[in-house]
Amino acid sequence: MEARYRADIDGLRAIAVCIVVLFHLKVAGFGGGFAGVDIFFVISGYLITGHILRDIELGAFSFAAFYARRARRILPALIVTVMLTFAAGWLWLPPDALRQLAKEATHGLLSIANIQYWRESNQYFAPSSDQLGLLHLWSLSAEEQFYLVTPLVLVLLSRMRQVAAGIALSGVVSFVAAIIWLRRDPEAVFFLTPFRVFEFALGALAIALERRVASWPAIRTAAAWGGYAVLFSSLLVIARFQHDAGLGALPPSLATVAIIAANRPLRLFANRAVLAVGRSSYSLYLVHWPVIYFATFIFGAQAASSTGRITQLLVMAALTAAMFVLVEQPIRRLQGAAWKQGAAFAAVIGLCVVATHGAFKADGVPWRLPEDQRARLELQRFGMSPCGRSGEDCEFGALAGSRGLELLGDSYVHQYVAALDDHLKARGIHGRTSTVGGCPMLVGVIPLPPRTAECIALRDRELARVKASPADLVVIGQAWHLYLEGPGQPDERKASEIRDGLQALLARLDRPGRRFLIIGGQVRPVTCSFDHMRMQPGPLWHAPPPRCAPFETARARANAREIDGLLGYALMGRDNAELLRPTELYCDKDCPVVRDDGVWLFLDPGHFTVAGARLMGQRADSLISSFLSGHSKP
Repeated sequence: MEARYRADIDGLRAIAVCIVVLFHLKVAGFGGGFAGVDIFFVISGYLITGHILRDIELGAFSFAAFYARRARRILPALIVTVMLTFAAGWLWLPPDALRQLAKEATHGLLSIANIQYWRESNQYFAPSSDQLGLLHLWSLSAEEQFYLVTPLVLVLLSRMRQVAAGIALSGVVSFVAAIIWLRRDPEAVFFLTPFRVFEFALGALAIALERRVASWPAIRTAAAWGGYAVLFSSLLVIARFQHDAGLGALPPSLATVAIIAANRPLRLFANRAVLAVGRSSYSLYLVHWPVIYFATFIFGAQAASSTGRITQLLVMAALTAAMFVLVEQPIRRLQGAAWKQGAAFAAVIGLCVVATHGAFKADGVPWRLPEDQRARLELQRFGMSPCGRSGEDCEFGALAGSRGLELLGDSYVHQYVAALDDHLKARGIHGRTSTVGGCPMLVGVIPLPPRTAECIALRDRELARVKASPADLVVIGQAWHLYLEGPGQPDERKASEIRDGLQALLARLDRPGRRFLIIGGQVRPVTCSFDHMRMQPGPLWHAPPPRCAPFETARARANAREIDGLLGYALMGRDNAELLRPTELYCDKDCPVVRDDGVWLFLDPGHFTVAGARLMGQRADSLISSFLSGHSKP
């Protein structure tokens, strides 16, 4: 319990941060490098619990002093990293990407980044990890939440004289909860602090284990070597358990406990070079991911070359040294009243949040781009402004029109806002969307978890609204292939569910004078690689993503043949329903993916950009005009 320098812990920090960095650089052999976060959590559990219990035993514990010490240790480098990353985003990123980064910056400054990433992980258009510039702050937010509640818990347990039992119980409950909840919501188990408490608890329990083996040098040496052996062995195989958060985290966590409890620094892992990395590991952890993020965005595939990775490591080293010497260490040594320091940090964070949240509310500040670039940006977005991506309550066309049109389905029909907008304006028709990304609107089709209950509630709400709507035109579309090809029941059962679900939907919404247009199987250029963030123009130069060649017409039609056949069968005998087959109309000798002027027509393998949707609207002009005019099938 005495306060003293631990070279072995700095050695562990060096190992943890290095394997995380190499994992994020996608260096071969470090696929299990994400376990570095588990090592950090165990170390934090040991150190923070030890500091608090030591002060409690001495009668010197102060909540204010504890939080002030944590703030001086954590916040200065965090604030500088977040704001420098935000400034770089302002200079380079397109508006959509800056809007995302600004949101991450706000949540990171408020220590709730892990909650944000969990909430957004199951969204239909959730960004990939490579498109999140401050993703690594999730673990820091989890640690800060641990710091927030731990002092109070330990004070209460100390008064009850049940410290060890209380820590052990919290760890067991957390671990069991992680295992149970893993199937229901694996992202929650990965990101949220309650499911990570067992790692902090293991670190805290290392205190008692350390006391027990303190007088046994041979056992301590064996434990240290055994811990390192288990740790490095687990890194070789743990990649396959990445999504088994509780079980996957256990081997490196237990190995870290053994090394800490042994308190036996080994020269191999505690030499001057290793310790230098360990002492600056916090600064290195903070700067490494923004360097990788911007290198990938600006230079594309070149960033993943050997030269690119070495350059990134050198930039990380320079930024780490500057952060450690100029920010982390000087402010950590500041003296003064705890309340004054707390007020100062709160004021700085408040000002930073105003700036980042302002950029988020300003939609990524598009005026940073010249007018021609803003026009190109709008063409390459998904969803025509102001409908955007969600479109759950979006109006378009002739807003004062006497007739109405409803778009019903998911994002695969929402993309037709841009295809229909000009047609509706020309005919005085008011359009409205009832689209929910990732949720089937078909009656009787059970949505896939984890959004089952949410999707059913949204579907019931939207179907009731569309049924009561005075609109005489309804356009229905879905990502049919997801429900046909997805996991679950045999293909024949899925096909019958889609057919019967569409027939039941039409029966529910039908009434005299109402007409339906069903959007069939979408063109899906699955052989292309899409990077929609780098497709967009930014204030400063970045390498454009490689263009995709036109998609083969025969393949596109083959992919949609079964779906179109099912939908056509479901519409047999209905004079008030038509089927639009995108692959028959959009594709000619081939299916274009990028225009000759470089404007992308697809955002991903399935969703049109605004430019692509408008081209679809032009090529389907005859069918759309017939539907809107109320004529019988051509």
